[in-house]
Amino acid sequence: MLVICNGTFKSGSSWIHAIVLEIFRIKDIKIDVIPINYNPDIKSPTRILENNLPNFLKNEDFKKFNYITKAHYFSNKVMIEKYSTDVRFIFITRNVKDAIVSHFHHFNNYRNKGLGFNSYFKFIGVFKAYEICLCNSRYKNNFDSNLFFSFEMLKSDFIDSVNKLCLILGVSKISTSEILKIKENTSLSKMKTVALEGGNKYYPELGVESHKLFRKGNIGDWKQYFIDSDLKLINRVIQLDPPLYVVIGYFFIFTLRRKFGF
Repeated sequence: MLVICNGTFKSGSSWIHAIVLEIFRIKDIKIDVIPINYNPDIKSPTRILENNLPNFLKNEDFKKFNYITKAHYFSNKVMIEKYSTDVRFIFITRNVKDAIVSHFHHFNNYRNKGLGFNSYFKFIGVFKAYEICLCNSRYKNNFDSNLFFSFEMLKSDFIDSVNKLCLILGVSKISTSEILKIKENTSLSKMKTVALEGGNKYYPELGVESHKLFRKGNIGDWKQYFIDSDLKLINRVIQLDPPLYVVIGYFFIFTLRRKFGF
């Protein structure tokens, strides 16, 4: 089985990936190592790069072995493909405004830019928000709703969420005490502590500074950041009705830059 824990950036894909790993550990199910050629960065939890997924499915025996990867897949080619029942996509979404606030802090920590939120949103965040909404739309248009979780769902009903994950993974339910242990082991405080101790696998490029990327995880944090004009704009983006300059800007800032690798 291949399990792909997929979500947009800052949506909670690291969290749900960690939960799936814990479920496999409790069930004593062996997780096989994904060959390095599908992503040479051995520290990255994304063990299969998006453009390498077709080759992995062609060459690896995922019916016999168990593989797990975190991912931010979003291309139409990957989304519209029809997959074997041994490929289990698990999606996670998050309130777009909260995700943008989280990306704002990630950007400042990673790039050391020190931008204020309003400037960040105007020149970067609005385009990232558009990408998040595009990706979520592609996910929901091509996959069954039963495969979807939300960051808010995990926060409010962790036990039910883990039981639902077990169902998707095809394993029997686990006890409430075991679920609470998973909650403890995958909490933000735990992940921050592990990062400080040098064991973080989610943002290895930041080394000892990676603990900064695990923030509060509060729901509704966006209310402290958005001014009225920003709210009007992001609400249009969420409805996939952005101003034309957002569509054009997204193409040049994200799509074209990635295509040519600069």
